[in-house]
Amino acid sequence: MFDSRELIPCRTSDGLSLAVRRIPSRTGTARGAVILQHGLGSNGLAFDYPGHSLAEALANAGFDCFISELRGAGKSDRPDRQYGIDEYLDYDIPAVIDAVRQYTQRERVSWIGHSMGGILMMMHGIDHPDAPVDRFVALGSALDYRPGNSVFKQVRKARVLAGNWLQFFPFDVNGRANALIAGVGPALPPELMNFWRSNVERSVMRGILARGFTPIPMRLFDDLDTTFDDAGFSRKGGSVHYLPRAAQLRLPTCLFMGSRDLQATEPAVEETARLLSGARTLELVKLGKAHGQVDDYGHIDLVVGRRAQSEVWPKIAQFLQGS
Repeated sequence: MFDSRELIPCRTSDGLSLAVRRIPSRTGTARGAVILQHGLGSNGLAFDYPGHSLAEALANAGFDCFISELRGAGKSDRPDRQYGIDEYLDYDIPAVIDAVRQYTQRERVSWIGHSMGGILMMMHGIDHPDAPVDRFVALGSALDYRPGNSVFKQVRKARVLAGNWLQFFPFDVNGRANALIAGVGPALPPELMNFWRSNVERSVMRGILARGFTPIPMRLFDDLDTTFDDAGFSRKGGSVHYLPRAAQLRLPTCLFMGSRDLQATEPAVEETARLLSGARTLELVKLGKAHGQVDDYGHIDLVVGRRAQSEVWPKIAQFLQGS
């Protein structure tokens, strides 16, 4: 399903070809164009997993859906040189938005970002308050990771141990190895960071671990580590900061958070909702047993969890429709 989707033209201003897959509206007249953007070390598979496809569900609801893969992920070009937040924000995000606008001949789009895919739109929206984005949904994303006990605090320790000898962390290889025992053996880091075991079918978990991850440039780890600085996320060598300007984001925003998300913890997402006070509308959706659901939610469970189709997807569609 995912690999066979139609690819639309998308080229960055620094010369890379990005994979943007289209799942057209199934209702004839599209409600609007929606970009679905994956996160750190991922590709677009989680948005279009067979039998658990958020993109397909939104297409059935009348949306023209476009699953974007950043440089280095999936079928997108992978530069030989290091890259990180600067390249994503300066080249990839504008290229994807422009490609979808040009393809659909629409002035504006909506954006669904999982994990870093949501962070990137927060940053883009802060940098460009008049960005042509109608509605913004973030799944498991935070602008300030200092509150709570995010697993990234442990990752930064491992990054120090790695030194400068490793250019790319082989997260794809780790995921494929983990897939062999996922759901039944010890919870290894790729599974532990991304899934709450009881809320994801083992076949889905294994499939995403085997095919849904990509190598992570070490420079990107360094960029993301700035979230723990006093002024939070920064780029351009520390000259551009985001927490002090968070209220400049104007996009109508809906933040989804999972009770067992070890990356974007509940305190981090709650603090992010407070910081984004300039959003024209802002909704915070909490998911887990403590919030009335049958089971708790991990990081990718927000997209492919056992009950995401009934507990998460309808809320996303309602927000995109402005209801």
